[in-house]
Amino acid sequence: MTSWIDPLAKLARENLPPDVAQAWETVFRPAVRLNTRGNGVRVGSLGGNPALPADVEWPVWRGELPMNFVASVDCAALPRVPGGIELPASGSLLFFYCDDWFQAEGPVDLTSLGGVAVVPAGAETAERAAPEGVEGYPRLELSGEIAGTFPNSQQEVLRRTLAGDGLPLSDPDNWSEEFFDLLRQSSAAPYHQIGGCTWPVQGPPEDEVAAAVLPEDASESALAGEALRWALLAQIDSDGDAGLTWGDAGVLYWLIREDDLAEGRFDRVRCVMQSG
Repeated sequence: MTSWIDPLAKLARENLPPDVAQAWETVFRPAVRLNTRGNGVRVGSLGGNPALPADVEWPVWRGELPMNFVASVDCAALPRVPGGIELPASGSLLFFYCDDWFQAEGPVDLTSLGGVAVVPAGAETAERAAPEGVEGYPRLELSGEIAGTFPNSQQEVLRRTLAGDGLPLSDPDNWSEEFFDLLRQSSAAPYHQIGGCTWPVQGPPEDEVAAAVLPEDASESALAGEALRWALLAQIDSDGDAGLTWGDAGVLYWLIREDDLAEGRFDRVRCVMQSG
């Protein structure tokens, strides 16, 4: 039986020295790749109207602007494998983003542009239309299947994972643009997913979050350590078929600290938008 890691491991073994390939295999991570083509099991939807309990108010960003509903996933339906993100066994996660954040007055924390609503299993819900003036997106059904993901060349995990030569995977001798091109070609856009490694448009979004939550005078080592504590909860790419465009063909990332994920504290999620 083919495992999620097999295609990435094959690329590493065919294009890197054995010790380097073995080290790379330790940083690959499984994710639930989401698609609107029906590949895999039905797990949720993009766009449309969210199903919310009557006592749950529509999320408002910073107390100023109602957010846009982006996607929902049914936790019980998501396929799971060892090493994947540990989500609740039941209930739904609804992802929101404030597409009009640039209209806000005063400074803006660019890691707080969205949020997550948790709907417990069995809760009585009804579809809720967006407030007046808030853009809705076309509804498309989402399917999901397990796929392998890989870290970006700038991410801290590569600086902390050593190959057999004692040099980190971030060292130029242990990766190349050609190898990264092969990794990128192993997956097709749009890059919608639950869990796994982020697909940065710019620098790692985990670095942005670390800089936002730590004091301005935090050391580089403190920032690097904090970035490692944040896991990707969900990533929604720009998608022409779904009518979704974030900035200039950007990507949305909802990240959560691993201890908050373990305790189900989804109100502490950070949302970052990166644009090309």
